[in-house]
Amino acid sequence: MTTQRPTGRPESGFTLTELLVTIVIVGIIATLLPKAIILGLRFTSGTEKRVAATSAAGTLNRYFFGDVQSADRVTTTPACGVADVLVHLSRTGTDVVYAYDRPTGALTRVTCTDRGVVTTVLGRFDNAASTDPVTLSCGAETSCTSPMEVTLTVQSDPTSPPTALTAVRRSSAS
Repeated sequence: MTTQRPTGRPESGFTLTELLVTIVIVGIIATLLPKAIILGLRFTSGTEKRVAATSAAGTLNRYFFGDVQSADRVTTTPACGVADVLVHLSRTGTDVVYAYDRPTGALTRVTCTDRGVVTTVLGRFDNAASTDPVTLSCGAETSCTSPMEVTLTVQSDPTSPPTALTAVRRSSAS
């Protein structure tokens, strides 16, 4: 019985064509991947700012309506040690001040009682996105001396419409 020997060596490995195709594909991926990562990071940053602004508007919403409804007086006078006041809501024994700090973009709610002062940061708004990201208007009246309706407008992005929070006072005392 005779065994046949293979006539040539078995071939293993890549051909030159396979190697060139692989190098081209890896080159295309290596060119596009950094661009995709940069685009993803930019999108994430913008999304993060929009989510933070929406969260701030939601937090403002939770406090604002109750504060306005229970207010006996609505002014823009300084109180609670806050000079740059958006709106000052007063009721017996309590003052609530909403203030916007332009350098930091922080919207705060400051509550003053006989027991002390409590400051709550409601959120941060990008002051570069809009010239006045947080503004106050007092219903149909031109001044804020004693409005029944108080509107606080928040704009986090100049390309989107502002969010207006309007609350009506229950009390009619001036």
